[in-house]
Amino acid sequence: MAEATQNVPRARPQVWSVIIGMTVFHLACLGAFYTGVSTAAIVAAIFMYVFRGIGVTAGFHRLLAHRSFKTNRVVQFILALMGSLAVQGGPLWWVAHHRHHHAATETEEDIHSPVTHGMWQAHMGWMMTDAAFNEKGTNSRDLHKFPEIKFLQRYYVWLVIAQPLILYGVGEWLGAAYNTSGLQLVVWGFFISTVFTWHVTFCVNSVCHRWGAQPYDADDASTNNVFIGYLGFGEGWHNNHHKFPSSARHGLEWWQLDLTWWLVRLMMLVGLASEPKIPKQFRKDGDAAAGA
Repeated sequence: MAEATQNVPRARPQVWSVIIGMTVFHLACLGAFYTGVSTAAIVAAIFMYVFRGIGVTAGFHRLLAHRSFKTNRVVQFILALMGSLAVQGGPLWWVAHHRHHHAATETEEDIHSPVTHGMWQAHMGWMMTDAAFNEKGTNSRDLHKFPEIKFLQRYYVWLVIAQPLILYGVGEWLGAAYNTSGLQLVVWGFFISTVFTWHVTFCVNSVCHRWGAQPYDADDASTNNVFIGYLGFGEGWHNNHHKFPSSARHGLEWWQLDLTWWLVRLMMLVGLASEPKIPKQFRKDGDAAAGA
C-alpha cells in the first residue's frame, strides 16, 4: 500500500504556486469593494493594462517569439521588461511555449488548444498542469545570447513582487490630493489590471480558436475575433497571424485595429525599429522603405 501511494503522481510545486497565485489574484480583485474607486485608480488600472499588455504583444510576441521586426538591444530589453511585468511568466518561458504552440497547433502536444483539450484547459487550465513546466526551452535558445533577457527570466518573480510595493508607495504619496490610497492603487493598478490582462491574453488561446472569422486556411482552428482584436491590441486577428506568423502586422485589413502595429510604425518613424516583416500583398510604400 505504501509503495502504491508513492507511485501516485503529484503536482509539482510550480503548479501549486500557479493555482494558489491565480486564485489569490482573482479574490484580491474583490478588494475594490473595500477600497472603493477613484479617478486615480482607474487611470492606474488602464495605464498598467496598456503598458504591460503592449509589452506582451510587441515585446514577448512579435519581437522575441517571431522576430517580426528589428530593434536595438535597449529597446528590446525595455519591451521585454514591460512584458515580464504582466505576470505571464518570464520571456524565455513565454517564448518557448508560444513557439511550441505554432509548431504543434491543435495537436495533443498543443497544451492550450480548445480543439484537443477543451475551453477551460485552453483558457487558463493549462498553466495549472505539469505540462506547463515540461517545456525544455530548446526552441528559444537563440535568445540566450542576450544576458539581459536571461536576467529578466531569472528575476521574474522579483519583478512581480516589486509592482504592488511601488503602486502602494505611489498611492500613499498621491493620497488625499487625488482621493486615493496605497491599497486602492494596489487593488486596481495591480490585481484588477493583471487579471483583466490575463483573460484578454488567454482569450487569444481559447476564444480565437473557437469563434470568429476564418478568411484564411491556416490548417488549424484559428479565427479573427473582433472583440479580442480590439481589446488585445491587435492580437485577436489570430487567423491572420497563423496564416502569416512572422508578420509584424496582424490587422491586415484597414478596419482591423492593431495598436501594436501602430506602435511598431511609430518606433520606425523615430528610428527605434526597422525591417518589419509584412506579407507582400499587404505592404505599403512606407513599409517597403522600412525594409519589409
